[in-house]
Amino acid sequence: MLIYYNNALARKQGFPFTLAVVVPLDKNQDDRNNGKEILRGVAQAQEQFKLKNGLNGRLLEIVIANDSNKEKAKEVAQELTKDSSILGVIGHNSSDATRAAIPEYEKAKLAVISSTSTSIFLNNPVFFRAVNSDESTGKTLAEYTYKTLKKAVIFANPNSPYSNSIREVFTNQFEKLGGEVVRKPLIDLTASTFDPEKEVAKSVYANNAKAGAALLFPDTRSTNIAINTAKEITERNKTLKTENPPRPELKMLAGDTLYTNETLTSGGNNVEGLIIAVPWFRETSQAQSFAQKSARKWGGDISWRTATSFDATQALIKTLSNNATRDTVLRDLENVSLSASETSGYPLRFTSEREREGQSILLEIKGGKFVEITP
Repeated sequence: MLIYYNNALARKQGFPFTLAVVVPLDKNQDDRNNGKEILRGVAQAQEQFKLKNGLNGRLLEIVIANDSNKEKAKEVAQELTKDSSILGVIGHNSSDATRAAIPEYEKAKLAVISSTSTSIFLNNPVFFRAVNSDESTGKTLAEYTYKTLKKAVIFANPNSPYSNSIREVFTNQFEKLGGEVVRKPLIDLTASTFDPEKEVAKSVYANNAKAGAALLFPDTRSTNIAINTAKEITERNKTLKTENPPRPELKMLAGDTLYTNETLTSGGNNVEGLIIAVPWFRETSQAQSFAQKSARKWGGDISWRTATSFDATQALIKTLSNNATRDTVLRDLENVSLSASETSGYPLRFTSEREREGQSILLEIKGGKFVEITP
């Protein structure tokens, strides 16, 4: 792997700067894929730093740590904080894991920047984000939905920080605009009694429901259930068209957990028309240059996780100096400003809350592909 090769070079050159990246690399296939996507972005930034001869000849060493669940995340964070050579951390993948780990980093005053955790419930003086939070995603989806539809129903996992976070933002924003979320607060995708056919029918026909939009907010472990729910919505929409008089279809929208090839391959025609809010899209004019360069490097299209992980690593690299310490990295990270040419395509600056500035991008599945919705 490229990271190990560049680590060896960094050690050989002497006095490397050390950062850590925490990713899930255990049995779950989806988690492993996410982990690999994150590592590609980190590796690309490390390689670029090396090609520029680092900083005064000092290169970057990346410590890779595996966190497969929130219990392990806390242990991993404790171990990383004990290694005084580590100046900053990229991670964790899920909002669950990040929430469990943050208190450990705070004790050690070790900066952590996540490229994938979007929950609004993550807030700490040592925590930064290189990805738009659910505040941005939920707001974008609420505004788009409200333009044409006034009633929405939410399918989510109530035990997931991510699902709860995006659900809360969407609900607050949608209701502020004048919309109504029916069957509040949500329909639990993960309940043992969950029956997609029955729940979709209730959402459409019940007198106190009659939703026009279905918001799918699964966490990474319940995406398959959400895709099955999308299939049921598509079937129900066929029935609605044949009624006399014909009834409007139930429009499907989702957060970034359904922005995967698996959604396209497993969902097929049943996810046509699904609208998804994402932090980065390789076919926008801003992202194309980085996306094409990365595709050549990795032998195929990259995901948003690779892009935001590249940006997270670039932000930490920007804080490095000959006398870098955890304190200086944490202090300087707040004022990092990266131009579009230094990132995966969009400038990177942090708000006073250490959130990434910028807005989510809306995509629609058309002809089995993700296509940008232009305003």
